[in-house]
Amino acid sequence: MATTLTVDRAAQDLRSVLDQLHIGETVTLVGDEGAPEALLVSLRSHRAEDRAMADWNERWDELANKIGDAWQSEKSAVELLSEMRR
Repeated sequence: MATTLTVDRAAQDLRSVLDQLHIGETVTLVGDEGAPEALLVSLRSHRAEDRAMADWNERWDELANKIGDAWQSEKSAVELLSEMRR
């Protein structure tokens, strides 16, 4: 979630703003003229999300290993993509 809020709005309900953020998400705080004044970045980790992300990464690693094991070409996928882009 990347959100923009006025400083006044964020100050009125800061706890609510922070509760809606997940790790790495940001809120840009702008002044009355709309110019950016600050950036809030969530550092709070949600345990369930951490486990879900670990599961997600594990599944991608497993898929990458399967593809790597089945790869038949002498060239790597990166080399083939580089050639296709030329």
